[in-house]
Amino acid sequence: MNRPLALFAIASLSTLSVSFARAEVKPAELMKKATDSLVVVQFTYEGELGKRDFAGMATIIKDDGTAIFSIDLSPRQLPDEQMTDFKFMLPGDPETEIPVEFLGRDERYGLSYAKPKAADDKEKARKWTPMKFVDQPVTVGQEVHAVGLLPKMAGYNAYFTSAPVSATLKGPIPQVLVGGSGLSVIGSPVLNDEGDAIGFINSQPDRTVLLNDPRAPYATVENPTRLFTPAGDFIPSFADAPKGDETMKLAFIGITNLSGLNKDTAEYYGLKGKVAIQFGDVIPGFSADRAGLKKGDIVVELNGQPLERGDIPEETPAIFTRTLGRMKVGDKVTLGIITERGKDPKKVEVTLDDRPAQANKSARFYAEDLGFTSRDVVFEDTYLRKLPKETTGVVVTFIRPQSAAQAAQIQPNDFVQLINQTPVKDVKQFKEVYQAFRKDKPNEAVVLEVVRGGNTQIIRIEPPRE
Repeated sequence: MNRPLALFAIASLSTLSVSFARAEVKPAELMKKATDSLVVVQFTYEGELGKRDFAGMATIIKDDGTAIFSIDLSPRQLPDEQMTDFKFMLPGDPETEIPVEFLGRDERYGLSYAKPKAADDKEKARKWTPMKFVDQPVTVGQEVHAVGLLPKMAGYNAYFTSAPVSATLKGPIPQVLVGGSGLSVIGSPVLNDEGDAIGFINSQPDRTVLLNDPRAPYATVENPTRLFTPAGDFIPSFADAPKGDETMKLAFIGITNLSGLNKDTAEYYGLKGKVAIQFGDVIPGFSADRAGLKKGDIVVELNGQPLERGDIPEETPAIFTRTLGRMKVGDKVTLGIITERGKDPKKVEVTLDDRPAQANKSARFYAEDLGFTSRDVVFEDTYLRKLPKETTGVVVTFIRPQSAAQAAQIQPNDFVQLINQTPVKDVKQFKEVYQAFRKDKPNEAVVLEVVRGGNTQIIRIEPPRE
């Protein structure tokens, strides 16, 4: 989604002269109608150094109160088990708190979902007004509108903005650039003159998603957004959204480090001026490997069609990854592959696998007295370390400053395989072994055997002295 700064400067300075018939716009009516579908979503992050509340804007999309908000508010780096106490607050009414559940992230479309918990008394259940999103193209010069929420310091009241469309951009995720003074806060719907939502303001470079940042309480107003995602790009997520009680299945073929072709490689293969990507590593055991694909293979077609071109060639790998990621696990795709100079592409059928579990879903244990957190191992941990995928252990995720663990020079991403010469199976067993040892021998050091940078090291952590 990042763009060269020059692009924004050029587009924002452009002058447009477009005339077309349009209905009279009544900002007050548009704002009132949209505000009924807006909420603040807040949750508490319970980290090792304490608790902090994060609040951002969300838009109701279903009459049961299901809402979407930017995945940047609940990024994948935040472990699910450390995000608690989700709630909605109403525009202009931060005192009313409505308990909600976090349904999960849809990484395919950059959205997170939350839904109000069932009311004990159905008669008191709140009636929600969903925003109507429509797939409607925009034209340069068209005026679009946004209704956002002011920061906490201003009571989360709604506000209205308008701006002319300056350009439409392809990119890994299609974007619309506006001119004027910009639009609204991340999480805001973008409206046409009739009040239908034709877009959504999502992740932005150098823009905050927080409405309650004490360090910059008015940053969202002082630095308005200039980009929005057209509704047609993310509406499919609504019908296939996270459900909360199960992990989303995301399509994956087992390729890493995709790249566009440099000039010399393209000329060597006779692909000058054509859209193509080259495979990096092919992960053993996944669908690309099973289909016989190799590192260095060049892809020129997907399901019989040329690869989609972005605004710049470097965007092609991300567009290809996005296209596959939005397909279903189990779908079959046909790739046009070039492996030799002067040969026509050969057709290779690949069945999409389910992406391996990610670290944010892993169980964690904080050894508070020593000052470090560990989590269960995921596939990525063993793959990056070139360890057998069956390798067991735990991965260090956090070191508290000035702790016994820091003094012992244990580091984040250390892969712990032994504790006091006992093999580590997972976090649950690691916690049990550690707590039993600490109870039996409160003054003795814990000795860990860790893998770091391909080497095995012994870390001795002395317990803190009272």
